[in-house]
Amino acid sequence: MVFSFDMLFDAWKNTVTQNSEQPNKARFKYFLTPNLLKLLKELTNGTFLPRGFKHRRVYVPKVRDVQVPALRDKIVQHVICDNYLNEILTRPLIKETSACLKGRGTQYGSDILKLQLRNYYFHHWERFHVLKCDIKSYFATIPHGRLFELIDRYVKDDDVRQIMKKFINQTDIGLALGLQQSQLLANLFLSGLDHICKEKLGAKYYGRYMDDFYIISNDMEYLEHCWETIDEYVQSIGLTLNPKTTIMHDKLDFIGFTYSLTSTGKVLMFLNKGKKQSKKRHIAKMIRRIQSGELNAEKMVNSYSCWRSHALQGNCYKLVSSWDEIVQEALEQLGYILTFNEMRWTLCQKQSHKST
Repeated sequence: MVFSFDMLFDAWKNTVTQNSEQPNKARFKYFLTPNLLKLLKELTNGTFLPRGFKHRRVYVPKVRDVQVPALRDKIVQHVICDNYLNEILTRPLIKETSACLKGRGTQYGSDILKLQLRNYYFHHWERFHVLKCDIKSYFATIPHGRLFELIDRYVKDDDVRQIMKKFINQTDIGLALGLQQSQLLANLFLSGLDHICKEKLGAKYYGRYMDDFYIISNDMEYLEHCWETIDEYVQSIGLTLNPKTTIMHDKLDFIGFTYSLTSTGKVLMFLNKGKKQSKKRHIAKMIRRIQSGELNAEKMVNSYSCWRSHALQGNCYKLVSSWDEIVQEALEQLGYILTFNEMRWTLCQKQSHKST
């Protein structure tokens, strides 16, 4: 791959779209041209080495330890992923695979599942069963040996291959959650499972979002056979099925929603109980952080607005309306007025009525 200054500059702009006031980004920006030229030289002559990670714990959507790369490493990740890897590593994936792919996010995965449930109802007119699986500690347990085999198979550019392996070797096992390439590699790693389910098992109603996947059928014995076959394959590639793997009846938990069918074939989707509880705790925590001055109210509103849009994809209008009132009341007690007009949130301080 031929690297250029323009590539690095575009990657820099993509990296600092948010939180650009952070000190490390301000320092890098102050010496932007020499920093990018130095980075370009290292990439060109093959001397580039990642600088390691900072470790941070996140609590939404669940507790995870995230490895955060240095700013210059983020820039390199944008360069190789945006200009090369996104196309190369997503090409082998089947259409039923989603997560961290352009045009294939949660909405895409949900639409695939809803279409499958409607087709199932049209052909069977009876209750459905679902084998629901995911991988235990997926990112943290992916073996490097098989990762390197996949990289050698699909990535033909030697420079990009070496850079990718340098990033992977920063951990003894698994993939770092904070790297852009990790999302692409993690999705590709289970591509073999997709073909096992679709071709060997003949699963007509199958879908996967990263390591979260399902098979829908009206035959319990068939699903039990699928379970055994999948478990055997997963172990053969160095992974383990989550002990919570189960066969569900007339409903399916997927991408944060619980899906079901009415007697007329309508697909209903409601937020998972666990998701509702965790979001309630998250909102309460953000309110406390605003009170202590740790969080800007506008950032809290932006976060809630994103969740709100996600929740409204399902049949959750009453739930969202009730939480709108809770958020508005909490912010009003903190001296803010929050209104929602023309699909936009407006946040003002009571005292000055100036937008924050």
